[in-house]
Amino acid sequence: MFEIKFFLKIINPFSIIKAIIYHKSQKKYRKSRNDLELMLYSKIITNDMLHYGYFNNIDIPADEISIKKFQDAQNNYVKIIMKQIKSYHKNILDVGCGMGGLSKILLDNEFKVESLTPDNNQYEYINSKYTDLTVHHMKYEEFSAQSRFDVIINSESLQYINLEKAFHKSTNILKDNGIWIIIDYFRIHDKGVNKSGHLLSDFIKMTDKNKWEIISSKDITKNILPTLKFATFIVKRFINPLGDFVLEKVRVKYSWFYYLIQQYKNDIKLKRHKEMSALDPAKFSSEKKYMLYVLKKRVNYLK
Repeated sequence: MFEIKFFLKIINPFSIIKAIIYHKSQKKYRKSRNDLELMLYSKIITNDMLHYGYFNNIDIPADEISIKKFQDAQNNYVKIIMKQIKSYHKNILDVGCGMGGLSKILLDNEFKVESLTPDNNQYEYINSKYTDLTVHHMKYEEFSAQSRFDVIINSESLQYINLEKAFHKSTNILKDNGIWIIIDYFRIHDKGVNKSGHLLSDFIKMTDKNKWEIISSKDITKNILPTLKFATFIVKRFINPLGDFVLEKVRVKYSWFYYLIQQYKNDIKLKRHKEMSALDPAKFSSEKKYMLYVLKKRVNYLK
């Protein structure tokens, strides 16, 4: 009965017209404006932080990592950022602020903080939960500051911004004695399956080209790898078996539908392979570095 009703619905011209109208009424999906993956993570991790975290114990087994331990690692990550900020640094811009967790901690530590996100869901969430935070709803490239900042923070957000535009904007809105904290991963070559993140060589060249200097750098790749191990464990132990179960359920109960989607199975497998490659700690280490950089404008630039 279900099969007949479904078939009649999809061949009904009125249903098709309504479906086309609905499709056209939806705004084109833009990840920078509505990052659905990050929204999902925020529902699971409740401390309003979306970054990889920082594990002191880099050898912790994946099956010993809990949500609590992961959130502890995220708090360690925030502490590392805050260690770079001096007491005389008062005005901070948190670029790509996620769900507002870092901004709120900085605010609670008596810094003057402004947050920025182009994501619609994040902007609405922060406005409703953290009413004492000033949050700008736009891309960093579009931001126009009323005054210059002592500190700019890009925590896992530089990868989404054009490097040339990021350096240009930071040059204009950071005070001459201010610092730019960048904590993110970079590709060490261009041969990897997953292309997210800027090439590290491009970043270094851009630093020199725009007359900035790196006053501090730390490779924390090993400290974020437990997060990837944990994510891989969850996917292999729970998500993949659940997906296989659902597919088998469809095959048994709705074989006609299962037959129709066969042509997409290879596409799904390729997508799964790409996503798993991004989570594989060994692949990540061979393709990327997760770096903490602190930059400032060169002295000869200021003259």
